[in-house]
Amino acid sequence: MGESGVFLPDVEIQELLNAVQAGLLLCDQDCRFVFANGAALDFFSRAGLEMDGQPCHKALFGNDTWCEGCPASGEDSVGKRQALTIKGYDGDIYLKVFCHRWQEQYLLTIHEITQEITLLRRSDLDRKELQAKNILLERRRRLNQEEQEFLTQLMDNLPEALLAVDDNFLVQRQNMAVLDLFPSQSGTYCYNLFGNNAPCPDCPAQRSFNEANGQKKSHETGGRVYTEIFSVTPNGKGGLLLFRDITRQVDLIGQIRSQREEISSKNKVLSILVDFGIYLQKGTGIKEVAGYFLDAILPDLHAGAAGIIINDIRAGNIWLSHQSGMTIAEWTTVTKACMSRDHQQFKADGLLADTVLPWQKSTQISLVGAQGQRVGLVLLEGSLEPEDLEILRLVTEPLGAYFQNQLLLRQLEEKANKDALTGLFNRGYLTQALEEEQEKFYGYGIHHALVLGDINQLKKLNDKYGHESGDRLIVTVAEALLNTLRGTDIAARTGGDEFIVLLTNSTDEDAGHFIERLQKQVFFGLNIPVSDGTEFPVTVSLGKAGTDRHPPEALAKEADRQMYAAKEQFYATAPRYR
Repeated sequence: MGESGVFLPDVEIQELLNAVQAGLLLCDQDCRFVFANGAALDFFSRAGLEMDGQPCHKALFGNDTWCEGCPASGEDSVGKRQALTIKGYDGDIYLKVFCHRWQEQYLLTIHEITQEITLLRRSDLDRKELQAKNILLERRRRLNQEEQEFLTQLMDNLPEALLAVDDNFLVQRQNMAVLDLFPSQSGTYCYNLFGNNAPCPDCPAQRSFNEANGQKKSHETGGRVYTEIFSVTPNGKGGLLLFRDITRQVDLIGQIRSQREEISSKNKVLSILVDFGIYLQKGTGIKEVAGYFLDAILPDLHAGAAGIIINDIRAGNIWLSHQSGMTIAEWTTVTKACMSRDHQQFKADGLLADTVLPWQKSTQISLVGAQGQRVGLVLLEGSLEPEDLEILRLVTEPLGAYFQNQLLLRQLEEKANKDALTGLFNRGYLTQALEEEQEKFYGYGIHHALVLGDINQLKKLNDKYGHESGDRLIVTVAEALLNTLRGTDIAARTGGDEFIVLLTNSTDEDAGHFIERLQKQVFFGLNIPVSDGTEFPVTVSLGKAGTDRHPPEALAKEADRQMYAAKEQFYATAPRYR
């Protein structure tokens, strides 16, 4: 015991305390260090902290006053435990500090948990990486399966008999039309269809399908005449054989010319369908698919200007727009019309008004997914004959299915951007949505507004009734916001008790009406039950800003300023809780 009444361990006890792996600090009644063992000194050395002449709350936590709940303050006689992160010379040092009153003094025990924190973080990263790999593998498996199903359905829906063979003429795949065309013949090899046991004489593909690509050969058997068309498979291994029965053409010479024209047209459509179907399965980007459709597929079926517009998963937005033959001003008018609320209903028959299109006569084809949902529009200059329109629909059907699949993938990605507690979007998704709204503002003059909200007295609720009650308050506010929003708006949780609402196609005044509706109709009289049988009021301080009064880059700052002004007004009549 020292002269001041402070207990000081003797040499033997000090040696014993130095052998302890945890840091031990002994403080006097003024919380100033009077003893530190070796482990504690090591912590201070690695963290670059000073001990001499400083109380523990200053040296460890940088506080000028006692820590909240410190035994020295008289608030807690049992003790205090706190977590502490120190910026050391070699990186962050994570500590747990325990404080207990001991013989009119205070004993601080320091445990380093840096290794445990590092292992937990590494384990979480490994788990997320494994989860991402599993998602990619499952997606690849589904794509392969869908590709095979698509190819089978495409072949079976073709009106002509189609065989896929390898370089040795071994049949790999055939559609249902083969059985209809050759009901009495079957075989392992394509030449078995004509009763041959070896390749047909003068077969163009005897040397290779590359040399035979595009050539034709006639066959006569059983009183019927057939035409065989050779093509190379997309992977260059083997070939595609297209068979037609041309007996009637041979018998009816007068109809040969018209039938040849019909065959040529079918060949063209078939070639387009096959080529386009194969292209869609290559995993090419959506912009490339739209460009290929307009620049490579459509010119063979339609002459004139054209455009394609694909809706986004978020109402009021366009995911993709691509055009050919229109001016920038004309296309801007069309795309802006597609962003209207009336048009963004995703109905299969949702077409644009003729007045927004730059042509006197036009044709619109809805791109529809497998569930009948409209995913976009194809716009064509001029009117089409029913037969030509039907041919175009054969091409746009797989195009609509392709874009719907891509939109479904975007919806899966969107789910990963939601807050686990509230179901609201996170800051990353909000940032992306703001960028899209800014593009609409600068490109089309479409206004938007931000509303910032901060829950009042959340800390008081957490401290008095526990964090479960605090979570209930946060969820209640989130649900109230979601029930108030339109389909085009976005609500995001950007902090513990902070929310941001993006109001699309809205002005500063619209945002003010939105806040007024929240305060007077939604939050007014809203309470949550707490553990003592009473109810806690739900109050939120709100601020707003719109692009009709402020530049897009300044919306958040202005709304934040107004929100804090509203919070000051709230605490003018309610006691602050620290």
